[in-house]
Amino acid sequence: MSQPERRAAPVLSVMDMVPVSAGHSRTDALTDMIALARAADVAGYEHFWLAEHHGSTTYLSSATIVLMGQVLAATERLGVASGGIMLPNHAPLVVAEQIGTLATLYPGRVELGLGRAPGTDRLTAAALRRGASDPGRFAEEILEILTYLGDEPVPERLPGSLLLGASSAPDVAAQMPGPDAPRVRAIPGEGTHPTVWVLGSSVNGARVAGRLGLPFAVASHFAPVQAEAAIATYRSVLESQAEEAQGAQQALRPVPRVAAAVNVMVAPSQDEASFLFSTAMAAAARIVGNRPAPLDPPTEDPQAWRAYALGREAAVETAMSLSFVGTADDVAARLRELADRWDLDEILVVTYAHDPALRRRSYEMLAQAWRA
Repeated sequence: MSQPERRAAPVLSVMDMVPVSAGHSRTDALTDMIALARAADVAGYEHFWLAEHHGSTTYLSSATIVLMGQVLAATERLGVASGGIMLPNHAPLVVAEQIGTLATLYPGRVELGLGRAPGTDRLTAAALRRGASDPGRFAEEILEILTYLGDEPVPERLPGSLLLGASSAPDVAAQMPGPDAPRVRAIPGEGTHPTVWVLGSSVNGARVAGRLGLPFAVASHFAPVQAEAAIATYRSVLESQAEEAQGAQQALRPVPRVAAAVNVMVAPSQDEASFLFSTAMAAAARIVGNRPAPLDPPTEDPQAWRAYALGREAAVETAMSLSFVGTADDVAARLRELADRWDLDEILVVTYAHDPALRRRSYEMLAQAWRA
């Protein structure tokens, strides 16, 4: 069996944290999310990715799967993905049931991105009753979800240690329950087989994705320094797994699939794009400086964001170094260069603007230039 062909050109997707703007209500922000999703659907974006954040005064994406359902209901063809579900915050069975419900209602339009970061502060993380977040446990829980969403019964213990290279792996076949034995089932969910992505900002997540043979999405919009190393690690681990495959398994070896998130602001002129991007810089500075707040209006002062960084300006500049700001044609060209350099299948576009209408305009202009 020949390997599936790689996509000829990368696709664009929206990455949304559902930000609220200063002077706007939280209801406004959620309504604006729906408006952006509808615009993305018409503009031809591939997916609408929704993040998970808790206890934030900036981002309203705490109930990620609820938001996914709202976007799916409001759009016609747009794929919707979690970007991501932070798995240590949730029981794998619950994730499988909820994603499986969406996948049953909207066949072929639901994808599941899984991460292991807390997505919040330590106090809120404790309130979430987080489980273990080490890479080994993360991999085992991903396998558990994959099994719930597949066609086979869930074994009593999942072979995460086997895929992560442990020497004392359990005999999986011996642990499969018999046909009449009680077993845990995700209903609805079983048999839906949504695409499952591993999300990461470092080589740790990349290794998990490679070991499991799953697509990998790198959080380069806030961790750009580690992005290239993470992608290289993913490809290396995936290739080593493929080389170890024997016989019939060799024909089934996975093809690398990589997505990367980037910061973007598009406007009719470079000057306007830079002006509007001051909102994104202020938001990043507030996060780094631990001074969270709704999105600030744009400012003509390109250094105004430094007031929120509290001496950590270098950290803000590093976090935002993978940003594409300018006219649509210029940004599209530079995104294509990045896609070629990193061999990307999908680019997740992260855009902040105080005015939701200008945010939608940025996405629409970029999509038009991308198709040209």
